[in-house]
Parts: sequence; structure tokens; C-alpha cells
Amino acid sequence: MLNVTDEPPDTSSDQDELKDLDKRLKAIEARKRKTQDHSGEVGANKGYQALGELLGGILGGLGLGWLSDEYLHTRPWGIIIGGILGMIVAVYAVVKSSQDKD
Repeated sequence: MLNVTDEPPDTSSDQDELKDLDKRLKAIEARKRKTQDHSGEVGANKGYQALGELLGGILGGLGLGWLSDEYLHTRPWGIIIGGILGMIVAVYAVVKSSQDKD
């Protein structure tokens, strides 16, 4: 048998249940955000950093070698020595950055 009254149904308990549900949902979403795996992104960042260091070192050495060739008239030795020194510096920079713990 139905119980019919003039009073509106008690919605405070419904509101409390919705607030509790919302709180639990936010906690689950926060936990999920914390546990996402970012190891692929870290690996890609390290790879791009190594690529930048290699290219920067080699191109920097070639540029300095070219400048020395232009102003000291030592063509082609400046660019050869600059390229070799640039490669050495680039490899050193990559090794040094790969040993960092951060």
C-alpha cells in the first residue's frame, strides 16, 4: 500500500548521497592521475635532449671552424678541426647529461 503525504520527499539524504558519490569520484580520478605512467614521455624527452646536444655540438664546432677559416685563412683545416672538436664536445655533453639522476 502506498503512503501518500502532503510533505515533499526527504531530499536531504539524496543530496548527501550525491555529495558522497561526488567526493569518491574525485578521489578516484585524483588517484588515477597520480598513477599514470609517464616513462615513455621521459624517455622521449631524454632522446630529444641527446639529439639537441649532438646537433648543437657538431654544428657549433663546424660554425667556429668556418669562422676560423674565414678570418685566419686556414681553409679547410679550421672546419675539419672544428667538426672534430664539435663531435667530441657533443658526445661529452650527451654522456654527462645521461649520467644525471634528475
